[in-house]
Parts: sequence; structure tokens; C-alpha cells
Amino acid sequence: MLIGQLALVLVPQARTLPVSVSVLLVLLLAWRWLLWRQRAPLPSKLVVGTTAMLVLLIAAALVWRGGGSFGRELCVALLAAFVILKLMETRALADATLVTQLSFYLLLTLYLEDQPFWLALYSMAIGAWILRNWLLFHHPEARGRLAIWPLLGRMALFGLPWALFLFVLFPRLDHPLWRLPQSEPVGRTGISDTMRPGSIGELIRSPEVAFRADIVGDPLPASALYWRARVLWDYDGQAWRPDDAPPTRQAAGLRDEGDDGDEAADPAAAGAREYNVTLEATQKNWLYLLDRGVAVSDGVAARHSADGEFFARNPVDRPLRYRARSWLQGVPQPLTRRTLQLSLRLPDGNPRSRELAAGWRQRYADPWQRVQAAMRLFAEAPFAYTLSPPPLGKAQVDTFLFDTRRGFCEHYASSFVFLMRAAGVPARVVIGYQGGEYNPLGKHYVIRQSDAHAWAEVWLPERGWVRVDPTSAVAPSRVENGVDAALAGEDLAALRQLRAPGWLRDLRWGFDGLTYKWQRWVLEYDRGQQNRLLEQAGMGNRLPQLLAAGMAVLSLAALVPMWLRRRRVDPVQALYDQFCAMLARHGIARGMAEGPQAFATRAESALPRAALAVRAFTDQYVAWRYGAPDTTTQASAVARLRKALQDLGRSLRQKPF
Repeated sequence: MLIGQLALVLVPQARTLPVSVSVLLVLLLAWRWLLWRQRAPLPSKLVVGTTAMLVLLIAAALVWRGGGSFGRELCVALLAAFVILKLMETRALADATLVTQLSFYLLLTLYLEDQPFWLALYSMAIGAWILRNWLLFHHPEARGRLAIWPLLGRMALFGLPWALFLFVLFPRLDHPLWRLPQSEPVGRTGISDTMRPGSIGELIRSPEVAFRADIVGDPLPASALYWRARVLWDYDGQAWRPDDAPPTRQAAGLRDEGDDGDEAADPAAAGAREYNVTLEATQKNWLYLLDRGVAVSDGVAARHSADGEFFARNPVDRPLRYRARSWLQGVPQPLTRRTLQLSLRLPDGNPRSRELAAGWRQRYADPWQRVQAAMRLFAEAPFAYTLSPPPLGKAQVDTFLFDTRRGFCEHYASSFVFLMRAAGVPARVVIGYQGGEYNPLGKHYVIRQSDAHAWAEVWLPERGWVRVDPTSAVAPSRVENGVDAALAGEDLAALRQLRAPGWLRDLRWGFDGLTYKWQRWVLEYDRGQQNRLLEQAGMGNRLPQLLAAGMAVLSLAALVPMWLRRRRVDPVQALYDQFCAMLARHGIARGMAEGPQAFATRAESALPRAALAVRAFTDQYVAWRYGAPDTTTQASAVARLRKALQDLGRSLRQKPF
């Protein structure tokens, strides 16, 4: 039982532990299993101590390889290894109890990485199994005399109201009391703040969820779902990077989900859409908002740049839920001198592209006409949208526009912005996500890493920054139907393996909906959601009164099992208790260790007038309680005992001779 429960506790740890550590734990557990299987003697203290030193040396090597980082994964691995080593020397009940208790600690470490809903169900099931084993270790006779699983079920039902009550009244802290150490070598996929050829194409092959979002009101078309992450200004001929120090200010606060208020009373909200985003851990501090974001939840404490970027105070190292508001149309913005310099700056090189852009500048006085000229170039020339473009030389833009003409969204956005700047039109690159799958069951969007995208923005007089997506000129279906609708051949086959078709899609939507609800109502249940829940229940600021009332009600409810147990008293035993009490009133009290026959004999000697009645009642009680089972029903036995008790009462009321 100990080996089995420890194996079940350690199986989910394989999600987060390094492969080498997982192999080591499997070897240690297999060693202990072989010793039990072969009934071999347990290893000596010297062997166990040597193995422990070897484990410590392996841990030290991993720390040295990680640059001195002693993260939580290694801490969990050491705990698991030493619990298994403790199992190597388990010979007595105290050792088994200690291993069982440490198994609970290992079970809790599963929540240090993430908290999916399936893990809660799994840990509750394994916890019940450990409790069952613990009971059997200390009371082996319980296996045949006690229904263990119904007992554990009743315990869980008794504790469930308390768990729900405490969960509602004591929400998750807005900020943790401490932060667990992170392991440095853990890589995270996601949008980076640097864009170079192939950087976004690598993300397209990943099915991982970047974030989920539910729009307040009607769903939006895919062409409106541009989720902004970073704005890139600086181009060195190889990669695009953001401005070194963009000015930021405190982002406008927004009331949280469920507290809609009167939107018409807020003039800044007219024409805007609100939505909720549940962002997965990215280890980055930028947030994702629909294009032209204007506000986020007050609790996030985000900062807002002039480029429409939103930054959290700390890197997002756990799922983060926030409410946001965005304009879905361009807002006129002034172009400062510094912004003008950034949006026209170009590195040396790419002469053919410069010559093409210079011709547009001479031919078209209106900047928008130059934009349309570039879009016609992408639409009419034989460009191809592919995940496997050929490599580019030093003159990346020239090579792409005039030679290879095969690329992904970053190729088109980069070359378009280069052409616009060379043509005298202020332009910049924007990276983020475009589109997302709509889950009809959960009524929310799922944005994956495969939805990563890059587009451009140009500044036009009287219109400000205007979004232009050059990819739409080459592959319009990319914007309308997603990236898999724009690819073909091997690229399409590789991508569609990430998304299950047919009935599997419905199953995936159901699982995703459960995950989203779990994150929304359990993992992200904080003080704001508690206040809204109390307001909806009409309790407002009555948290102390609710706490006192809830404690009183649950305390009284805890007495119900005792009351039910009293009602389930054996009627035969109840009659015998009355028999003993009746004799006690006449000076014959039964001793605690006195049996029914011995007590009856003593009562007959002390009360001769009631001797026959005492013997008749005792014989019937002993026959029912200790005799061989027969066809007599309990009801008939109770009736006979009750009559015998009445006869005893009449005998005792008679005056002695």
C-alpha cells in the first residue's frame, strides 16, 4: 500500500520535474518494489546513507548546471527522493505513519506549479486512498468490521459545507505572502519583444493556450480580434525591437467583471467594448488587450504607454484575470517630434526597396495612396504565405520583396513598414495575436500561440495611427478564418495536427470550458469577486454578521449526526437499559463489568418477589442478543421484552411479605 500510494502521488510530478530527476525517482521506487516483491531483506543503514549522499551529489550537480538556481522543482525532487529512502528502512508502524504523512506533503506540492481542475479531483481521490491506508495501518481489524469508503464519504460530506463557507468568506489574497523560487532554465513560449524572420513562425506550431477572453455583449468577428502586445520601432536590418524607454503612465482604472455600472454615463466608454482576459503565466510583464486599449482593472495596477501597450507591475508568473476596455476604431493621436523620428528611422542597405518607395513618394502626394500602392504590390505579385520561407541574406527586405517572395506575417509586416518609412510615411510594427477560436460551450475565445501575428500601423493626418495588415493582401483568409485556413500543403498538415476535428473538437471545447470556469470562479476568486457576490446576495458590507451567522449555523449542523445517531439506538438495548434503571431505583445497580446473567442472579436474591419476572426478561434478552439467529423478528422480540418489563414493574410494585 505504501509503494502504491507513493507512486500515485509522484505520477503527476512528471509534468514539471526534469526528465533526469524523474528517472532517478522511478529507479528508487522500482528498487523498493523489487525488495518487496522478492521478500528480500531491507538495505542496511550504510546502503541507505550512501544512496542519500548520491542523491545529494546529483542535486548539487543540477544546481551547478543551473547556475546556482535552487528552484522549487529541485526541492520537490529532494523531498520525494528522501521519502522513498525512508520507505527503504520502513520496518515499524511509526515508519509507515511517517511515510503516509509525508505523502500528504508531496500531494500538496502538486499545486506549486499550477492548479487545473483535474488535479483537484485527482488529489482528493489520492488523499482519500491515503486516509484509507492510514486507517488500516493502525486498525487492521477495520477491514472486515467497518465500511471504510462510506465512512470517508460521510466525513467528506460533513466537511464540505465548512470548506465552501470558508472559501466564500476568505478569498485568495490579492498578493501572495511570499513567492516561491523559480527555476531559471525553464523555457516559456510566447510573444517576445524582438521580432526577426522566423520568430513568430516558430510560435505557430505550438498549441499552448496564451490566454482566454470573453467579450461583453455579442461576439466580435475575427477581423476585429487584434490583440496588441508590443510596438516595435527600432530596426537594425536584422530584427525589430521596441523603443528603449517609452514614456508610461498609470493606466485608467476599470471596474471589475460583474460590476458593469452605467456605461452610458461614462463618455469615455461610448463606442468601446469591454471584455475579460485570463492570461496564462508568461514570465513577461506586458498584457494583451484588443487594439486601442484604454483601461484595465483597478486591481492589476498596470501602466499604459503612449503606444497603446499595457504593462503589469511584476512579470506574470501565474494565471492573471483582468477586465479591459478598448476602442475598436482608430483614435486621432498627435505625432510628436520624437515619435516622428522613430517612425521614419531606417538602417542603411536594401537599395532596391528604397528606390521602389522613392518612386511612390514622387508619384503619390497622399500618404494613403502610398499605403495602397504597397498593398497592391503584395496582392498582385506572386507572394506566398508559408511557414517554411527560404533564408534571407543581409539585405533582408530586398531579398524578400524581389527574390524569394515567400514568408510569414513577420516578413510582410517588416517589409511593409520599411517601404512606408522609405516613402516618407511614419510607420511601426505591432506584434501580438490575431483571431482566436470561439468556444460555443463556454462562450469565450481561446487564443493560442498558433494565433501569434505581426501587423503594421501607419500615421496619417486627421486619422492618427491606422492599422494596416499586409498579410491580408497575400492571404485574406488568415485574418477572417485563422492561420490554418491560409496555409496549404505540408504547412497545413503540420498545423492541423494541433487542432482535433469533428467530435474531438466538441470534447476539447467541453474540457476547455471546464478549465476556464475553474480559473474564473475558483483560482481567481479574490476580494473583488467576493464583494460582488455579497452585493448580489443583498448582504453588502455585512461580512462580520455573515461570518458569525455561518459559524453558528454550521456548528448547529454539526450536531445533526449526533442526533441521528441517538435516534438509531437499538430498541432491544433501550429496553434493557430501562430494565437496569428500574432495578437501580430499588437498590440493585448493575456494575460496569457485570454480565446480564450475573446481574439477574444478584437481583433475584435481593428481590425475591420479582425473581420470576427478572429471570423471564433476562432469558429473553440473552436469547435475542447472544443466542443463535432464528426466524424471530426484532419486532416480536421487542414486544415480548416490553411485556416482560411491564410484568417486572408490576412485581416490583407489590408489597413484600
